[in-house]
Amino acid sequence: MDKPVLRAHNVVSGYGKLQVINGVDLHVNEKELLTIIGPNGSGKTTLIRTLIGLVEMFEGQVFIREKEVSHMRPHEIIKAGIPLGYVPQLANVFPSLTIEENLKMGLFVKKWDEYYLKRIEEIFNLFPILGERISQRASLLSGGERQMLALARALMPNPEILILDEPTAALAPNLAEDMLQQVVTLKKTLGISIILVEQRAKRSMELSDRGIVLVTGRVAAEGPSNELLQEDTIRKLYLGVREKS
Repeated sequence: MDKPVLRAHNVVSGYGKLQVINGVDLHVNEKELLTIIGPNGSGKTTLIRTLIGLVEMFEGQVFIREKEVSHMRPHEIIKAGIPLGYVPQLANVFPSLTIEENLKMGLFVKKWDEYYLKRIEEIFNLFPILGERISQRASLLSGGERQMLALARALMPNPEILILDEPTAALAPNLAEDMLQQVVTLKKTLGISIILVEQRAKRSMELSDRGIVLVTGRVAAEGPSNELLQEDTIRKLYLGVREKS
């Protein structure tokens, strides 16, 4: 049986008095790509931000491996050495910093010396274009290159779990496909677990192992992606698939 890397039980969260997530259970297994889809405003971003302590949790529990992180803030999770990487949507690089400086920011409390030299070499093997432009400021990168840099920075501390919030946002269709393929390649190459929130619901579900459909802060459906892709209601309501006339 697969062993979950991350588990969440009865998560209730929101902002102030506004409750957005209404009792969600989820898990992600080792080396698994879990995609979360749902309508705009369904709470997808709020949910993943709750998992890593960026949004207040009113009720519930979250475990990464066997460590409970339910009420830990992001800096506490990092300080505890929990193997987690996160890429927020859109504003996810430091434009005034160079590629190398952005990558160094991803190390957090890691030491710079031998670990840094080894890790940055590994990162440039994954993303050669970043190595070629190491001294260039992030503000000069294209949208796709910025997303690549954000992804690379999240991988600097060598996480076991990577959480991605709409990495294809604002990208042209061909670049969005390249990004999703890169996510799949990283899962296979690095053997990491990935939680992916995506508006490109059908394509991301096709590439994932398992999926969750979130509606009004609740799990409306979950299961193997190939099964969800075959369910007529999910296809019509959440995957943008029309019936043939």
